[in-house]
Amino acid sequence: MANLLARRLEKEIIQGKVSVTLVGEGPDHYFQPANLEIAFKGVSPHKFSRPEAHLLDSKVNFVPERASKVDLRDRSVTLGEGKRISYSYMVLATGAIAKPEKMPGLMEGSFNFHTGPNDARRVWEALQNFEGGTVVVAIAGIPHKCPPSPNEAIFMLDGYFRKRGIRDKVKIKFLTPYPRAYPSEEISKVVTPLFERAEIEVHTFFNMESVDPSKRKVYSMEGEEHDYDLLIAVPPHQGADVILNSGIGDAEGWIPADRNTMNVQGYDDVYAIGDATAIPISKSGVVAHLQSRVVAHNLLSDLEGTGRRLGYNGRINCPMEVGNNRAIFVSATYSTPPVNQTPSLMKYIMKRSFGKMYWKALGGGLEWLFDLYFGSTSYPMEVTPEITKPTRGVTAKAGEAISG
Repeated sequence: MANLLARRLEKEIIQGKVSVTLVGEGPDHYFQPANLEIAFKGVSPHKFSRPEAHLLDSKVNFVPERASKVDLRDRSVTLGEGKRISYSYMVLATGAIAKPEKMPGLMEGSFNFHTGPNDARRVWEALQNFEGGTVVVAIAGIPHKCPPSPNEAIFMLDGYFRKRGIRDKVKIKFLTPYPRAYPSEEISKVVTPLFERAEIEVHTFFNMESVDPSKRKVYSMEGEEHDYDLLIAVPPHQGADVILNSGIGDAEGWIPADRNTMNVQGYDDVYAIGDATAIPISKSGVVAHLQSRVVAHNLLSDLEGTGRRLGYNGRINCPMEVGNNRAIFVSATYSTPPVNQTPSLMKYIMKRSFGKMYWKALGGGLEWLFDLYFGSTSYPMEVTPEITKPTRGVTAKAGEAISG
């Protein structure tokens, strides 16, 4: 987002009319999809981190500090040390935060790969010492980051135990609150036969309520229980603390935003993208990336007064490994649901290659490739939706745009 704005506003930034500031939580940027590689293939976390400053256009002001509060009415951001930054336009990209502590017993009784690379590494270490028994993979709350990740984890677990030659000593169970193996019916038609062939037990409508680490049991709200020897859970998620502290989001910290323009409800000068929003769509990196392009266009349209705005069409594309060096892509828009498909080696190769492409994609250098691959991801809007009509006039035609 920051790189797109800096490139388009290069002349204005050089002239001192506009500035673009990125407020981040720290000096490093981490490739989150790598958590699966770390947890189930033992890859070192150090391969997937880069200094944030090295990924940014030189015209972007980078502030590596955690924001403690955002005041949308006062148009300001307060940093952890108390410093305040004013803005003319704001883009909130604060993400989804995994919170295992929100469920009784979950932190003490389970492993997970959603809270970061260090915890993902602990999954790998636990697997090294596992010689047999029941492994339970459970979804402990929805929504969560990367919808395919629980299924992908199971396929990777199955492959790992087969490679070690102890698959016959391991029972793998999948506990999910959804009515099928994967939320989308058509994708579930792909996943379910593969699970059956691999002898994966699937228990649907399992709404996890608590974990008893001493008894090694998982309990549901419906009164169902399952024993485990190793529990790998997708923790409950919520919006970032800064959103909750600022009173911007709902009770869980998700930001209400228009699903097309990405404007925060009631504010024409504030946008939200990615996992941070309450929009019922996949919480994944590609969604944030595609939404950022729409927001960059609309923000620039406001600055230049052209009135030409775009709407995001809901495009998602989530790759998922399904074992045996095969993968599928969960692709959809607001109006077109995912389709049934045959897992392929080509999709597996494409999925594996994205880790290398990711760093260049952050700079905006692969937009031509995304346009070719994704096709249409936005559309011209003739009328601004009611939800995004200004509640106050945007008078600043030059100033500071903040994303972070």
